[in-house]
Amino acid sequence: MQPIVNGLEEEYSDSVAFRYLNANTDGAVAFEQLGLRGHPAFVIFLPDGREVSRSVGLQDEISLRNMIDGIYD
Repeated sequence: MQPIVNGLEEEYSDSVAFRYLNANTDGAVAFEQLGLRGHPAFVIFLPDGREVSRSVGLQDEISLRNMIDGIYD
């Protein structure tokens, strides 16, 4: 997953801020608060904090790209 996410992060660097949390360490509280029951998990928030998309589990590049592009539709 990391190579796919890294490529998307580079491609969307002008418009999307990527953040990484480890569900077993520094991200445990966030995973609990968001009700995420698996990983990897991908959650997209707008700048105002509203959640607009989420997925849990392995995703291919097209699926992740569609999630990101979907916030602009």
